[in-house]
Formats: sequence, structure tokens, C-alpha cells
Amino acid sequence: MKSVFILGGTGLIGYAATKAFLDTEEYRVTTLSLPPVPEEGVLDPRAKHHFGNMNDMSDAEIVKLLKGQDIFVFAGGVNSHFIPNKPAKEFFFQANVEPVQHLAQLARQAGMSRFLLCTSFYNYFHASWPELQLTEMHPYIYASVEQEMRLLAENGNGLTTVALRLPYVVGVVPNKVSAWKNYAERLHRSEFPLYVDHHNKATGGSCYMTAKQVAEALVGAANDAIPSKSFTLGWRNMSNEAFLIQARRVLATDIEIKTLSKKEMQTLARKEAYLNELQGKEAGLEPIAYTELLTRALYVHPIEALDALDYHADNVELAIQEVFQSL
Repeated sequence: MKSVFILGGTGLIGYAATKAFLDTEEYRVTTLSLPPVPEEGVLDPRAKHHFGNMNDMSDAEIVKLLKGQDIFVFAGGVNSHFIPNKPAKEFFFQANVEPVQHLAQLARQAGMSRFLLCTSFYNYFHASWPELQLTEMHPYIYASVEQEMRLLAENGNGLTTVALRLPYVVGVVPNKVSAWKNYAERLHRSEFPLYVDHHNKATGGSCYMTAKQVAEALVGAANDAIPSKSFTLGWRNMSNEAFLIQARRVLATDIEIKTLSKKEMQTLARKEAYLNELQGKEAGLEPIAYTELLTRALYVHPIEALDALDYHADNVELAIQEVFQSL
């Protein structure tokens, strides 16, 4: 029986991954999560749970914690919608890139055999649409691409490194406020308009999958037969219009979904960028350049990932409903 160490065990992905690995009855699971400790009955009692900040630990303490573990699952980091103080590029590099590279090195020292990284599907679009210069325009995407590249560069000398590029992930952790809460609040304030082209047709969309599917993919990626590489995951491609309508229906609100032209959208984005500047802040996704992504179909067709990682069908629409019902 192999041992899995999950960093971020109380988060959406880490919580689902803990259950998925344990349910196979082929893995032991240890987690490390930031405080606070969840209410009694939330965490799976079959796993061993630790609480603290790995950034406050010495290298020797980390190696000691990882000794005897086989597989490291990195399900932490700062997400794309966090707006730090300037410079954002430095912030996201320190928060998302440096820890992954360093932890991979320490995992190797501890004798671990595999390191699985949960990263962003923006890496896929960076490779697909080089003309958008996503890493130059967006500090978060720059860090996400660097994170993936540096992890894969650590492959070898006994450690296999695998990166899973994730789309929007939906699911619920019991008694924990969902990361979608801010989205719901902004939707109530009509801050998520639809973007229409010159034919007045709504454009843009994204890809979604459930936390359960991500967890199944992580179990698949833990298999020794999976080589070091990046996999772009996904399941349900959905237009922005369809997602907004579903969210509005579940929230039982009659708010109007406004429509804007691309020019109007860019005007709002300039205002957002200006307000960030006044506060000494900088978005991980630069507002003006991000309007281009909002009008595109950020769709994924994950045939390779499905074949290799063997994650299964799930009801994304139901998961979205459960998320917004929990808010």
C-alpha cells in the first residue's frame, strides 16, 4: 500500500482527493492544511490530518514530514482572482512557483517517487494562442506557466513529476464557504454582464469539471505507468450565458443580466485597472487584456487526459446547482 501526502487537504480539490485515494483501499493519506481546523465530522477519519503553514517550516522539518510518503499532491497556492499589492508578478511567483519547485526537491530528498501538481488550464491557452501573449499580460498566467515548467524540469533522479491543468472546478466542502461566494455576490450586484458581438450575440464560454472528477484524475496520475508530462483536463464546455442563467436560477434572483459590447466591456476594465492602481494593487489577470479571454470560448477537449487518467462522467450542472445552493 502506497502513501499519499496532500498539501491543501481541506480545500475543494484536496478534500475530494483524500476521499478518492482512500476509497481505492490502495493508499494511505496524510494531509497538511492551513488552519482553522474544520468542525468535527468534516474530515475523513481514515486519513491523518496536520494543520499549519509549510512556509513556516524548515527544510529539515518538511523532509521529516514527507519521509515514508510516496506521492505528493500539490493542491494549494493562490488562485487567479486574488488581487495582491504591486508587483503582482513577483507575488504570484513567490506564492505559486517557488514553493512547488522547492517542495519537489524536498520530496526527492525524502525518497518520494511522484509529485502531482494541480495547475491552471490557462497554460493550455498560452500554448494555443501565442498571439495573445498571455504570460506577458497576466502575472497569474506567467506564474502558472513557470510553475508547470519548473516542476517538469525537476523530473528525474527517482521523482516523476506530472502537471494537471484544471479548468473551473465545482463542488462543495461541508461547512466551508465556497470560493464561488464572491462570484454570487457580484452576480447579485449585476457585475457579470454578458459580452455581445456586433450581431448582438453573446460570446465567450469556459470549461468546467467537478472536484470528484479532478480527484479521480489525481488517482489516475498516481499510477506508476503515467510518465512525466502535462495533461489538460476538462469535461463540460459551457457558454458564459448558460452558466449565468443557471447561477441566477439557483440563486432565485430576478436580477437582470446586462449585455455589453466589447468596447463597453473594455471601458469598465480600464476603470477597474485604474482603481487597482490607486490602491497600489495589481490583478493576477490584467483587466483590460482579460476582456479578450472573456469573449473567447475557453473550451477544452481532453481526450488524452481521459484516456490516460481514466476519470469518469459526472453531473457538472448538478454540482453547479449544489454550489450556489450552499451559499
